[in-house]
Amino acid sequence: MAMPKCCNVCGQPTEKEPGFYYGTGYVSYALGVGISIATFIAWFVLIGMSVHDNRFFYWLIANAIILVLSQPWLMRVSRSIWISWFVKYDPHWEKNPLKKEEIERIIPEQQMN
Repeated sequence: MAMPKCCNVCGQPTEKEPGFYYGTGYVSYALGVGISIATFIAWFVLIGMSVHDNRFFYWLIANAIILVLSQPWLMRVSRSIWISWFVKYDPHWEKNPLKKEEIERIIPEQQMN
C-alpha cells in the first residue's frame, strides 16, 4: 500500500522530497532489533534457554516469523516516526492551515525514481 500524498486530516504533504523515506530503513531496523530483544527476553523468562536442546533455534524461528508478519506494521510506524523528526507539529493546526510557501518544492517527475 502506497503512502498517501497528503495527510487526510491536516493536509500535510507526506512526500517531502524524492527519496525522503530512505532513512526509514534505519528506524525499521532499530524497531526490529527492539522486537527481537523483547521476544528473546520473553522466551528466556517463560521457556528458558538450554545448551542441550534446540530452544534457541525455536526462538530464532519464532522471532523470524514475528518479524515477517509485523513488517507491514513496522514499515508504517517507521515512516510515521521518520516524518515526525522533520515536520514540526503545530498544536493549533486547525486554526493555522498550511500556506503554499510552507510546502516544500516537489518535482512530480522525479518522484518514485
